[in-house]
Order: sequence, then C-alpha cells, then structure tokens
Amino acid sequence: MPRHATIVAVTAEDEAHATVRKRAAEVARHVGSTVILWAADAAASPLESPLPTNWSGDGEVEQFGDRLGPNDLMASGHEALAMQVGELRKDGVDAWGWLPETADATHLATYATEQGASLVLLSNADHDLLADLREADERGGDSQGGALRGLRVEAVPG
Repeated sequence: MPRHATIVAVTAEDEAHATVRKRAAEVARHVGSTVILWAADAAASPLESPLPTNWSGDGEVEQFGDRLGPNDLMASGHEALAMQVGELRKDGVDAWGWLPETADATHLATYATEQGASLVLLSNADHDLLADLREADERGGDSQGGALRGLRVEAVPG
C-alpha cells in the first residue's frame, strides 16, 4: 500500500458516507496518515459560507485555519462533523475537518492539493463529483500529466 501523508475523505453530516470514513481510517492507521473530512454538505445555501468571511466581525476569519478540529467545527455549528472527527481521533487517527464554501470538484481538488494530499476518498454514490473530478483531470492534462497531478482518487463502495 502506498504511503499517503494526507488523505481527504469526502463526507456528509449524515451516515451516508460512513464507509468512506471507515476506509480513510483503515488507510491512515496502516500508514500513519492525516485524514481531513471534507464536508460535501457544509454550505447551507450557495449564498452562505459555512465559515466566517471577510464580511464577518473583526477577528472571526483568523479564528479558523485550513483544518478544523472538533471545537472549531462545534463553534461553526457542525456538531455531526465534529463528532466524526472525534471518533477518528479516538481510534488513533490524526483527523481534522473542512467546510468548503462550494462542494464541487474544482474546490475539492484545489483543497486536497493545497493540503499536500495524495489520496481523495469519496463514495461511489457521489457520481457527479466523481465524474467531475475525472473530467477536470482529463481537461487539465498537459505533458506533465492530468490536472490532479499525483492525486489518487478512490471511489469507495457504499
């Protein structure tokens, strides 16, 4: 099994992505990876950000980094995701969460790349997101490879 320093696992606040989290935990425990749970359902609406923005009160943007622990997730109103991160931590996994403003392939690939991830896990039920990732990779290809350059995408059976 290849060594993945960071794994981004697409999840949701319900139990629909439990198999993705289980797979992320298995890989992480085996090779000592960090897991970031990327909440596909984080934004309540296209007009609302799940985290403070530049329009928020003084200091609120600086309160959160680019990986969120359980306390950060609770403070942002995402208790279910905070519990998922906490469960992974109880199992000995270095786990974090992220609340994307937009849950699309471009934002997922960009975030995973910025975090130094080499593996993205998502449910095979996430047909549209999986297709969009593959299309982005093919469309962004050049002589150096695809747009996802070295980022492995694995669809986990649900």
